[in-house]
Amino acid sequence: MTKKIPLHKEVVFQEINKQFTGDNAKQQCARLLQALKMFSINTYEASRGLGVYHPPARILQLRKKGYSIDTVWQTIVAENGDTHHVGCYLLRNGDYRHES
Repeated sequence: MTKKIPLHKEVVFQEINKQFTGDNAKQQCARLLQALKMFSINTYEASRGLGVYHPPARILQLRKKGYSIDTVWQTIVAENGDTHHVGCYLLRNGDYRHES
């Protein structure tokens, strides 16, 4: 996987960022959850596209609220050319019961 966020995700991220402003953990969780309802998202995308400073911590918070989120591993190439293994998160189908 390349370091660039796919265009279709960038467009959605822009809308999510307009809807859920702020840098506190609650707003970061809200942005991440909205994105997960539409597609899988990896650590890089959450950090760069949604301003989620520590995606694994936000995923843990969502799991503690009862969301079923799976993690699979992906390999990406960072801006400096280094290869990294990052988590890719998937909200299990139909797990939208905890709207807040």
